[in-house]
Amino acid sequence: MALAGAPALAQDAAAADSAATAQTTQAPATTLTPEQAEAQNKAIADFTAAQQAQAAGNHAETIAKLEPALPVIKEIAGRDPANIQNAGFYASALTIVANSQGALGNIDAIAPLYTEAAPQWTKVYQADKANAGVRGTLVSILVNLGNFSLNKQDKAAAKPNFEQALAIAKEGRAADPTSADLANAEFSSLIGLNQSTGEASYLEAAKPLGAELREKGTVSAANKPAVDAILGAA
Repeated sequence: MALAGAPALAQDAAAADSAATAQTTQAPATTLTPEQAEAQNKAIADFTAAQQAQAAGNHAETIAKLEPALPVIKEIAGRDPANIQNAGFYASALTIVANSQGALGNIDAIAPLYTEAAPQWTKVYQADKANAGVRGTLVSILVNLGNFSLNKQDKAAAKPNFEQALAIAKEGRAADPTSADLANAEFSSLIGLNQSTGEASYLEAAKPLGAELREKGTVSAANKPAVDAILGAA
């Protein structure tokens, strides 16, 4: 039974973007060559321009501005792996490009960018678990990656993404039990784990959660087909 609907793209965590940009405009911890400093300043400017283009709905311009800057931003993040702000900068840049690719219908371009972004967002999340924007972005990316793998019949690759998403969604709901986004993320993760492992326990755990979402009228568009499939059409 195919329950997974078309995944919703991850939201951009604006707070993380701002923090990352602010950090990268500060004096770097290591001395840069003039060429490195120039490349870094251009990458920051291109990132800002891409954010503005995406906000205006100009996704082609977003990609044209930011995609060429990704190697430089990756190098910035790699200078100091412990620098959380720069990890957020790189994660945000990857997510912005991925979402604009998705908005243009280039679905196959999303997974590689999300795959690169997920460990960076994980690093940012581990450093600030109270940041709801980062948490939501990471969970959405993980669920998307799991669904992309399921669509390719790669259940082994899908499982760890859904497991991580489920753990984060549960952790978030413990702190914010009224969050419909987190409830939907938990439901998506349970359905994904059922599909990737075949274990009925995940489906059974999803049923009461799906019923709760339906009762509250908070089922996401992406989850509605799965809720209807396991509970019957409303």
